[in-house]
This record gives sequence, C-alpha cells and structure tokens, in this order.
Amino acid sequence: MTVSQAIVKWLKNYEAIKIETNHVQDGSDKYGLFKSPNRDIKGFINQEYEITEYYQFLARQSCHSDSERKEADEWLEDLTYWADDYYYNYEYPDLDGNRKILSIEITGNPYPMEADGREALYQIALSITYIRERSEV
Repeated sequence: MTVSQAIVKWLKNYEAIKIETNHVQDGSDKYGLFKSPNRDIKGFINQEYEITEYYQFLARQSCHSDSERKEADEWLEDLTYWADDYYYNYEYPDLDGNRKILSIEITGNPYPMEADGREALYQIALSITYIRERSEV
C-alpha cells in the first residue's frame, strides 16, 4: 500500500468517505488528498530512517445556511479530535516495502480556502511519519 493509499484508508475510518487523490470533484461533500512537495528524513545507525511527509486534505462542504456552516465546523473539529486519539484506539494501516506508520497527524487548523455561498472548500494539513528499513542491494 502506498503512503497516500494508507492516509485514504485511515480517513475512511472516520466516516466511510470517498477520497480522490490529487483531485476534488465539483459538487457538495467531496474530498481530495494532495501531497505537499516537502518531506523530512532522519537516518539512524541501524539502517532505518524516519520519514515525515506532508499532505493537504480538502473537504468540500455545503454551507447554504447557518446550520450547515455550524455542522461543517463541528465535522472538522470532530475530525481533528478523532485524529488526535486514533493511535490510542486503533492501529494505523499497513504499508508495504519495509515501512511502518508511526503517526498521522493534523498539523494545522482546518480553514476555508474558498466559499461561494453554497459550498465551502476546507483545507486540512496532515503529516504522516513512518519508519523505513533500507533495502539490501
């Protein structure tokens, strides 16, 4: 399983949502996951190294009325708390290629990128940290 597939699988545990990678369709309640261009690497003597990669999770939510905007805010807040507590309640998805997920975190406050009166597109910054064993050549 790739890193982005693992994040999608992890997010589906929150609310069986369908997430596109690198694309957010038009319409209400659509989700997308985009990889950011930076990553951090920390090497260890035992030939393992720790990698942290960054992603942007986009969520399109309906915002016609005040109650829908409040529901969207509540959904985003609940998602953040769910992510904070995930490690204590569940195991992260498995990765292939001698890799193991250490953490998936929401690294910033969700915020609206755009809104048109009917829908708002929220951006949520995520990070995933995993260990990888170097391959023998």
